[in-house]
Amino acid sequence: MKIYYGWYVVAVAMLFQAVTFGLGTYAFTFWVEHWMHAFDAGRGDVMWAITVFTIALGVMGPAAGWAFDRVSMRVLICLGGLSYAAGLALISVSTALWQIVAIYAVLLGLGFTLAGSLGGQALAAKWFRGKRGLAIGIVSLGSSLGGAVLPLLVTVLAREFDWRTAHQILAVFAALAIIPPAWLVIRNSPEAAGVVPDPESALSRQAAADGLHREWSYAEILRERTFWLIVLGILPPALAFAGFMANLGPYAADVGIPPALGASLMSVVAVAMVGSKLAVGTLSDRVDLRFVYWATAIPLMVAMAIMIGRPSYPAMLAVAACAGFTGGSHMALLGAMVGARFGAASFGKVAGLLMPFLTVSALGAVISGRVFDHFNSYDPALEIYMIGALVAAAGMFFLPTRKRTKA
Repeated sequence: MKIYYGWYVVAVAMLFQAVTFGLGTYAFTFWVEHWMHAFDAGRGDVMWAITVFTIALGVMGPAAGWAFDRVSMRVLICLGGLSYAAGLALISVSTALWQIVAIYAVLLGLGFTLAGSLGGQALAAKWFRGKRGLAIGIVSLGSSLGGAVLPLLVTVLAREFDWRTAHQILAVFAALAIIPPAWLVIRNSPEAAGVVPDPESALSRQAAADGLHREWSYAEILRERTFWLIVLGILPPALAFAGFMANLGPYAADVGIPPALGASLMSVVAVAMVGSKLAVGTLSDRVDLRFVYWATAIPLMVAMAIMIGRPSYPAMLAVAACAGFTGGSHMALLGAMVGARFGAASFGKVAGLLMPFLTVSALGAVISGRVFDHFNSYDPALEIYMIGALVAAAGMFFLPTRKRTKA
């Protein structure tokens, strides 16, 4: 049986997300101590790099989403890979912390916007109809696979070389891993590649009947209640997860966990994200998305509760698994919610328009770092995150559902 070409596109999308996520959001925490010592800075100061990086994603997101619906995605993703590799190379020659912050905001921000989750999910939405939720979930696995493998590579490079040499090696790796595969495989849609599209499912046929495959205007999107419920549902857990990810390395060191075991915690996060994305990708085509959301929100609250105190390494393994499960599932849920309500024609536009609102999650890294600098404890930040997660879960009661039709 011939393999549908869309799955090759999905594989490449997984690859470029593995690189940009693995070397960006996952590996960042392992550079914090190096940069604190190199530039005589506090944790909160270093956290500005990942914060402005996430803010940049929100600023660039709407334009990128618009471009993904109109311009060659192959060109855009290759441009993203080039920008990302250039950013890593320039970090290696930085002489001040503000330069690293600027590189994260501009070059890494542009690279991640074009060759990250927005580009990957947009490709999945365009190439799949009946199995769109599954395809988006599988595409999202790339970030988790990168998080499982690349932090281990980063810690080895940092140990064997210095952080500057390590970034030079990673720059070459990023360029080779993203640009050639993207140029050779990616096409915008089945129609553009001359391929018969993925068959419609009962739900996607219903979506077409409801008029959800049309192109939405920006005004219509912003007037749509579902758009704002998605923001409410994703933002609080994203804020908590950003704070968790950026501070996991320093937090592990504070509770007496050595760096090698700290890297293993990040790998556990990534593996948990793999499982949650597969589960959400499968269920989102079959189950009410509200129930999926609630089932995946609970583990993060459990993780925050365990972290209030001084957990042991086994307890931190449970924390990493719970946080990773929620973090991974909500990445897939975001795409599923957008695809279910707005369809493929406006997927890039809607996902891009969500980015500025979701950039507030970048403050999680700074909030956690500043709270620790002030209180010498992360507990107040963890308590705030738990309250926010409860509010988001309550908001999902109002997410509209669509009647299902028989296949």
